[in-house]
Amino acid sequence: MNAERHAAISEMLVETATPLAQDTRTGLAAGELIWGGIAHACNAADALANAGHRELRTKRQWALAINSLIAKDEVRRSLLLGLDASQRLHDHFYTGRLDDSDLAEDIALGIKSIRLLLQIVS
Repeated sequence: MNAERHAAISEMLVETATPLAQDTRTGLAAGELIWGGIAHACNAADALANAGHRELRTKRQWALAINSLIAKDEVRRSLLLGLDASQRLHDHFYTGRLDDSDLAEDIALGIKSIRLLLQIVS
């Protein structure tokens, strides 16, 4: 899949997650959509930078891609924090460990990171 397709999917996932995040009953679904959004955003960035057809599939691969693609420490740190939040959201989908406040905070951080990464990609 090419960078444009990954970016489009990531944008669609954020658009879908945003209204779901407003209701605590659907926050679980929003969090998992954010997890998918960060995955596609990282793959979009990697596809542009490496002009290859590899698909990054793990948090470790995404973090390595962010570290190699982003030169500014502040931006890189922000994106890695968003990646960590997305991992917590993904784990929460299976465990339900986040309370409503932490869930909302991680969703907001994930959305911010996806948008920042897509801005860098475009």
